[in-house]
Amino acid sequence: MPMGNPAPLGLLSFGMTTMMLMYVDMGWAEGSFQEMVIGYAFFYGGLCQLLVGIFELLKGATFPFAVFGSYGAFWMGWGLVHLVNESDQFTFSGDYTNGKTVWLIQWGLLTFCFWIVSLRKNVCLIVVLGLLHWTFFLLAAASATGDSGVKKAAGTIGFLTGIAAWYTAIAEIINEEWGRHVLPGLHPRTSPERIAISKESIIKRADYDAKNKTMFLQFRGMQIRTLQDVLAIKEGVEEAVKNTGESRVHVVVDYEDVVIMDDVASDYWNMVNNLQRELYLSAKRFHVSSFGTKGRMLQQGLGNQENYTFSDSKQAKNATVRGQSN
Repeated sequence: MPMGNPAPLGLLSFGMTTMMLMYVDMGWAEGSFQEMVIGYAFFYGGLCQLLVGIFELLKGATFPFAVFGSYGAFWMGWGLVHLVNESDQFTFSGDYTNGKTVWLIQWGLLTFCFWIVSLRKNVCLIVVLGLLHWTFFLLAAASATGDSGVKKAAGTIGFLTGIAAWYTAIAEIINEEWGRHVLPGLHPRTSPERIAISKESIIKRADYDAKNKTMFLQFRGMQIRTLQDVLAIKEGVEEAVKNTGESRVHVVVDYEDVVIMDDVASDYWNMVNNLQRELYLSAKRFHVSSFGTKGRMLQQGLGNQENYTFSDSKQAKNATVRGQSN
């Protein structure tokens, strides 16, 4: 079943909950209004973002999973602390100015890291995360100094952050419904570069570790569309192995975001099998995650893979391959 785009819900829940809290920090609302924010922090700002993060993970999108998961948990944690505090359940005074300051700085630094990644995305996301990390840093300054003016400035920047997130969500919904970019700011700033496949380019993508007799093949993002591509890969790998001075080597291949067309899939895997028999001591797929988890697998029209798998069949079957017929 096709999955819709969960991001607008995450952006709306983040943006609108943020704006609610900033009403208090800017002095637009009474301090007691924070009680209403607590409820929304649990469900709209917290639970909704966590669910969006999970849906993004199911789509295979790591960055939005990390972003929505982090801020969803942030809001739920914030809500719990303030709920217990206002219920007089804490056994201590709650005077932890230094701790709160470094906590806000910590979130500012995390958001800054997210902002760096967003520079590859679109203007809307750059603005949202750019404003947000300044919000955290200003809130940290207000916590450290107790200056009401700094807190009001933080509230203003935070309010603009919420507006930017709200706009981004609405823009995504409208643009999706109209089928074109009606509202600006969502055009990707970078486009995937089509990697030219030739014998020479494959050789350049082969790195050899002589100590461990291991060759790393950087195939990430390649689109294997023709028999000429398959032949170029074969010749490039053969030449790369020859250049090592060894007759056989261990091979680790990065298959992240590789596309293999249906028309050449069987030829490609048969070629891989032949290389394995002739040149490889072993063959494994590079794990993108630092936790060692395998990437997504989308296989269409690959036929009976038992005829053209690596010696470690599980590694081959988990290679990130997208067979497309168009």
